[in-house]
Amino acid sequence: MFKKITFTGLILFCLAMSVLAQRVQPQKVGKPVQLERPVKLNQAILVQDPVRMCVDRYPSTGNFPPRDNSQVQPPPRINADGTVPSVGVTRQPLAGETMKMWNPGQVIGVYLSTNNGSELIRQKVITYAKKWETIANIKFSFTNNINDAQIKVEFSDDNRSWSWIGRDVLFNPLGFYTMHFGWFDSNTKETEFKKTILHEFGHALGFIHEHQSPANNIQWNKPEVYKYYAGPPNNWSGIEVDINLFAKYNAGSTNSSRYDPKSIMHYSIDKGLTLDGFTVGVNYDFSPMDITFARQVYPFPFKPGNSSGLLQTGDDCDMVDFTVEYDVVASDKIEFILELGKRNNVAVTWWKQISIPLRNNRKQELWVQNHSLIASENLTWTNALINVNDLDKANGIAFWKAKAFGVHTLLGYRWNVLSALPGGSRVRLVWKNDSCR
Repeated sequence: MFKKITFTGLILFCLAMSVLAQRVQPQKVGKPVQLERPVKLNQAILVQDPVRMCVDRYPSTGNFPPRDNSQVQPPPRINADGTVPSVGVTRQPLAGETMKMWNPGQVIGVYLSTNNGSELIRQKVITYAKKWETIANIKFSFTNNINDAQIKVEFSDDNRSWSWIGRDVLFNPLGFYTMHFGWFDSNTKETEFKKTILHEFGHALGFIHEHQSPANNIQWNKPEVYKYYAGPPNNWSGIEVDINLFAKYNAGSTNSSRYDPKSIMHYSIDKGLTLDGFTVGVNYDFSPMDITFARQVYPFPFKPGNSSGLLQTGDDCDMVDFTVEYDVVASDKIEFILELGKRNNVAVTWWKQISIPLRNNRKQELWVQNHSLIASENLTWTNALINVNDLDKANGIAFWKAKAFGVHTLLGYRWNVLSALPGGSRVRLVWKNDSCR
């Protein structure tokens, strides 16, 4: 008599069957290949010659955290008078799943299975995957530990290649392989290695197929397409053709540039399958548009030129020259320098101070002076290196100076510049005038 099967047991049984199904080897290369159904979720699958088309996207299995672009956004511009205007930044990426893309600058772990494939093939994968690092601010870190990798790559001779899309790989509790190469061997041409690896790692970065972009306007000859794909090696039903070829991604869930038939994410289209004779050849490398938009989706850190100008505190004709340099100190710190200067060859004297606001109502004070009777108290230049996270960017830098009878006096002026200072900056303040004489 059969024992009662619990719901949890049924789920575990189904998952086990799914794992076994992934290990079944299809027909060998050289025989007709049929695109099998059902297809594993979250994969983009392509069939080798004569057709290279993919199934439409599938829903992810979890909620993605927002993308973090804070490390690559340009700092607000600092005007010559020290004011900081609000600056908006708009980026227009190529076709891709918006929320499935990684953070710019993120390091993504990649594991290459040693169960199949050769060391030559694995080296080809490393070489061409890293080509993405030259056009997009992203890093692939190849590891020998599958548990340290988000992208898990397997090899076989089943004549199919596919990849999960972008951050879908984060929802993979059972550790399935997320990328598959199925036709590489010792006889594979270099161009085949290049285009296939670039393409699949494009999927891994969140890029969809360009022929399914909402920006395309391909005029399919549908009767001919149905007829063509109904035959071997695919033997697709009409519904399968609709899903794999005609369906477009929803414009509301993607970032989509104008259509690019030269994209590495596009597959070839025979002219007999379109009403107007439109055709797409085989793309072996990044197109110029791929390069442009990949850099916008995964932007490299912004490197502004130096900012400089003159601050006027509104007290006794004070003049303070400022200069802001970028990327000159450690990226998690900002250096502040205060020094006494001169104007028209007249040196500024007496005591001057700036007070830099820190979190928890703390302050970092820098002072200089050159008129003390105690020689050790004369300091015409000083600096401080402050952790970015310690700064209270909601408040401004305060200015002090010795006034009548040498009384240290807080001035009413505040320099609200901290919000415009990224880590790695150096701020130099030269107090060059302190009177209206």
